[in-house]
Amino acid sequence: MDEETSPEDDQDKPSNPFSGLSGDIKDRIEEERIATQEGERQVALDFIRIFRVKEKISSLSGPRDSVEVMLGGPLYTKVLHKDPVTSISFVSNTSCASVGMDQRIHIWDPISKNDVSTLDEMAYNGHLVSTKEMDLLACGSLDKTVQFWSLPDCGHIRTLDLGGFGVLSVAIDSNTRTIATGLYNGNVRISDLDTLETRNEFRAHDGTVTSLDFSPSGMTLVSGSDDGSVNVWRPASDTHVAGTSEYASPITTVKILDDERTVIIAGKNKQIQKWNSHEREMTGTFSGHSGDVHAIAISPDRDLMASASKDNTIRIWDIETCVERKTLRGNRGSINDVRFSPNGDHLFSGNSEGEVAYWGVQLDVTQRVLDMVEEMLVDGGFNVKRTRKQTVIISLSET
Repeated sequence: MDEETSPEDDQDKPSNPFSGLSGDIKDRIEEERIATQEGERQVALDFIRIFRVKEKISSLSGPRDSVEVMLGGPLYTKVLHKDPVTSISFVSNTSCASVGMDQRIHIWDPISKNDVSTLDEMAYNGHLVSTKEMDLLACGSLDKTVQFWSLPDCGHIRTLDLGGFGVLSVAIDSNTRTIATGLYNGNVRISDLDTLETRNEFRAHDGTVTSLDFSPSGMTLVSGSDDGSVNVWRPASDTHVAGTSEYASPITTVKILDDERTVIIAGKNKQIQKWNSHEREMTGTFSGHSGDVHAIAISPDRDLMASASKDNTIRIWDIETCVERKTLRGNRGSINDVRFSPNGDHLFSGNSEGEVAYWGVQLDVTQRVLDMVEEMLVDGGFNVKRTRKQTVIISLSET
């Protein structure tokens, strides 16, 4: 005989405070929209996030049950630059470097929120990159040089002079201690990272080289250009492996995966695509951005990709399936660069307003939404506990 649940068993279980999403919650969202001049899209997103909370708490059946909700939106933001941020890079497990059109390079720790330090050296339209071991930081710029600092002390140690050509992209291979620089004239120069001696230089594109990326093994280098072309090279011998001009718009960023053949391409047509350099064909499309894609980053475990766009969002994707996992919103301007933290749990971004931001990767709702519904949850018989890792634990009250 099946065991029946008596009415007394449900007496301690509170009713769902979001039932119907009517009354106070709708009024509150509308008030917030008017006060902050948020659009109808933001209102719709808030409702979606509230439904997510509702779905999670509906599974609670007793005081010992709980659900954990991750918070969306930036965890912390700060305006560091007077002009747009052009590039950012992690320089330790938590510290980040950013360079802006104001030519300043700042170092900032978003976890401890310590005072910002500023390097004495300056860079115009700089591009930052650090070694895998994070013992060296490099910045290439249109002032025709690449500057180097030791980490973690950020002491300036040397300058690579590119002989009259501005640098639009930089990539470092820690395996072979090699640095590749993409030049304004369409050439790629390969140099020894420690001695700065030129190993080789070759013509890579008819247009400016806007992006470079070494494969994890260092055996392969991919380059992208504002002429819309992408090429794959063996940098040790400057051998051309494959190329494509199918993207049909200026390339902003390229990444090559561990298989040495799959290249992810992003640019000014709002799309991100996967291209198989061996088969010479596009094999997948990451669709969702409504503006130009300025940057992409690959997670340390190589499973996820983050993309930064002119549409003010960061999107997180499953690389294998091209399916979008999450959209991170709450930034005030066009997002110009994004990087994963070394442990893959957080993202760091820089935008067109001179602002840097720190984000959690696994996010469900925004702080704004939680603030709106927390009182309802507590009044509805739920406990709400915020944790240090930017999550919220929701459980049933015992009384």
